[in-house]
Amino acid sequence: MKKIIYTLMAVAAMMATSCSLDEHPLSSFTDEDAYSNATLIYANCLAGVYTSISNKIYGSGLASVETLQDIASDAVLIPGRQGDWVDGGKWQNIFLHNFDPSVDLYATVWNNMYSLVGLCNNSIDILDKQENNAYAKTYISELRAMRAIFYTYLLDMYGEIPLVTKSNVSMAEVSQSHRSQVFTFIVDELTQSLPDLSDDQSQLSGEYYGRITKPVVYMALLRLALNSPVYTIDNTSKTAYKAFVGPDMTGKATASEVNGAEVTALGNNVKMTVDGTERNAWETVIYCAEKLEGYGYVLEPDYATNFKVSNEVSKENIFIIPNDESSYRIMMSTALFSWHYAHGTVQKSFGANGTCATNHQMIALGCKVDSKGEYISCTDSIRAKNNFYIGTDYTEYTGGALAYDTDGSVVSYKPLSVMVDFPSGSDAGLLRQAGARYKKYEFDSQAASPFYPNNDIVLWRYADAVLSKAEALYRLGRKDEALVCLNQVRSRAGLEEKTSITLEDINVERLCEFSWEAIRRTDEVRLATFTEPTEDRYVGVWKNASANEYRNDTEGYTCVFPIPTDVLSLNPLLTQNPGY
Repeated sequence: MKKIIYTLMAVAAMMATSCSLDEHPLSSFTDEDAYSNATLIYANCLAGVYTSISNKIYGSGLASVETLQDIASDAVLIPGRQGDWVDGGKWQNIFLHNFDPSVDLYATVWNNMYSLVGLCNNSIDILDKQENNAYAKTYISELRAMRAIFYTYLLDMYGEIPLVTKSNVSMAEVSQSHRSQVFTFIVDELTQSLPDLSDDQSQLSGEYYGRITKPVVYMALLRLALNSPVYTIDNTSKTAYKAFVGPDMTGKATASEVNGAEVTALGNNVKMTVDGTERNAWETVIYCAEKLEGYGYVLEPDYATNFKVSNEVSKENIFIIPNDESSYRIMMSTALFSWHYAHGTVQKSFGANGTCATNHQMIALGCKVDSKGEYISCTDSIRAKNNFYIGTDYTEYTGGALAYDTDGSVVSYKPLSVMVDFPSGSDAGLLRQAGARYKKYEFDSQAASPFYPNNDIVLWRYADAVLSKAEALYRLGRKDEALVCLNQVRSRAGLEEKTSITLEDINVERLCEFSWEAIRRTDEVRLATFTEPTEDRYVGVWKNASANEYRNDTEGYTCVFPIPTDVLSLNPLLTQNPGY
């Protein structure tokens, strides 16, 4: 049983309009007694922010950071199944990199993240007034670090964004900051907050369960350093990201050593001061990874431990969103949007037959099928089994009961048969069963509702730190040390250790290790594979008539999403990202 530590007194109000940056709790606390001790400060200033995170970043419906990051990547798509899930070409266009600023998803994600920033600003402004409060400084630091993490998501997705640090500012008053300025602000906020934070591992039950602690901040700094070659480019032209346009047009989307050398040079020029010492980007990645090791994080021997119903025991998970059907109650609908209708029914759950893995990802996992597309095996069997339902392996949670499609055929997921859109006349059973389906988290058969399981949601884990360290070492020319890190993750996955290492090895390892974890698009941009065609998307690929042709971006401007039209219309000080 999870130890409940949140006092949910101050559930924060969501944004009243799509443009507001002025976030206030439902109750305004003006009496100093409301902030007279640590418990009350937490309840009135932090609890509402933490409880608002879940449906903004991961797992609640399709209007989340997770959806935008994964479907734009080479790992996940929502195919059109003869009219089903076409939605005016919306999902196919995201997968085909036709990023339309008028589409609601871009605005929803933007507004969601700024609503979290606004909640932090409001609480910081309240605590700033408590000049003689001995507890205020520590909680302000926690809020600043949290706000910095929210800004990191915005920086990653939208590039040049407004920096707002006060609660009494409206969207009509703000202007954009250059990406490098936002990056510097985030680093400063995190490093200045560090001394006031707890050393606790926040994924474990206890006082700091689910909160921002020093290990979470070191992981945030590691990810900032790793992606700093992208985050420090001020995109004043549509070719600003030319270094991240990969040359592989074969459909394999491989990481180029030539592009890699350019990105490495950019990282060498980034300087970050953490714990009083200045280092370049790659040195900072290594430093933060070793700090996390010092805090006791390890690779769990069993990959599945990180995603079990009771995954708060994991020593690998670093930043999590607590989830408990009776106390935290987060809607986790990602799996349900993915499963075949009959699969959902046989698991006493729900299925919408939507999201699935790309052929590209299943090929990377070494999947083999017979002449009819039926699943045989995957070379990377541990990660394939833990991340995807393939064939009929959903029966492990149904006591052996099979699901049956409307044509009477047994539902058997075909991992290498998915298409962007299935043309008229396609075999009905095939189009409904094509594609490996979501299985990241252990199915919670004891949950009262399939939408509300008890698995904590994992945002960052130590395996990311290990593979990031491998990449940083590789970029610094320390390939033997990089190989050791890479093989640590491969060994846990039950794979043969490699005897040499390339940037493409790191690219593939990350693709296979972090399925469904909403970081793939970020990895692709940094590794210069995001603009490359794959086995699933290429010029001329079959698509629905409501979708546009695959955008073969040779300039690099799609490395950031467009600023939403609704946001631009409310503030003439904001300008669209180049290329859109």
